[in-house]
Amino acid sequence: MTFRDENSNAFIFDVFGVVTGTFGSNQFPDVPCSMARFKARSGNPGSFFIGHLSGTVPLPFELDAGNDTDWFVTTNLNRYFHNGSSGTTDILAYWIQK
Repeated sequence: MTFRDENSNAFIFDVFGVVTGTFGSNQFPDVPCSMARFKARSGNPGSFFIGHLSGTVPLPFELDAGNDTDWFVTTNLNRYFHNGSSGTTDILAYWIQK
């Protein structure tokens, strides 16, 4: 028997989506959830920046090509913003558990 706790990587996802990079900060879609994970496509030419938008403060969390955040607790994806520094050629996937 295999034991998996609540922080295991073996979640069954409820929603899977993709956003493309755009210049400037853009809000993630309104998707209520309990946990989420972001992953940058391995072929991205640039980095994605993720964070809470707070005035003119830059988005602090950088995901290079192929990197992911692992699971984190949140109530909605729209609490976060993203910026793909290379424009629309960058792709970021999100995976959530409701």
